[in-house]
Order: sequence, then C-alpha cells, then structure tokens
Amino acid sequence: MAVFIILWSIAAAIVTDNLLKPWLISRGSDLPLILIVFGVVGGAVAFGFLGLFLGPTLLAVGYELIREWNVVEQPNLQPGLTR
Repeated sequence: MAVFIILWSIAAAIVTDNLLKPWLISRGSDLPLILIVFGVVGGAVAFGFLGLFLGPTLLAVGYELIREWNVVEQPNLQPGLTR
C-alpha cells in the first residue's frame, strides 16, 4: 500500500506541476498554453525551482518581442484622402 501511495503522490505532483500550473498561469495572459507549458518544463530543467518562474517569463517576453517586430505598420493617411 505504501508503494501505491508514493506512486500516486508522484503522479499527482507531475500532473499539477506540468499541466495544471501552466494552465492557471496562461489564464492571466494571452499567450498560447503550449508556450507556457514549454516555459515551465524547460525552465525547471534548466534552472531548477527558480526556472518554474523564469522559464515562462522569458518565453513571454520573447514571444511579445517577436509579435511586435512582426507588426506591419500602417501608413498614416491624411483625413479625407483615400487610395
């Protein structure tokens, strides 16, 4: 019974850390869920406990920078003029 409880606890911790936490983090932002999941898992692998917070933060900053750089600026048209 002790082995079952240990395995059950490990499975619950994995589900909570790798699935539930990224889903809750992504609810507060407009980032894709898969990006948050990669950030949490990759950050934890690269930086340990601190990476759980650094990973998604760094990916979010990079994602927003790429989105801003890819925006095509609209030319400023004077009022009353059409193309």
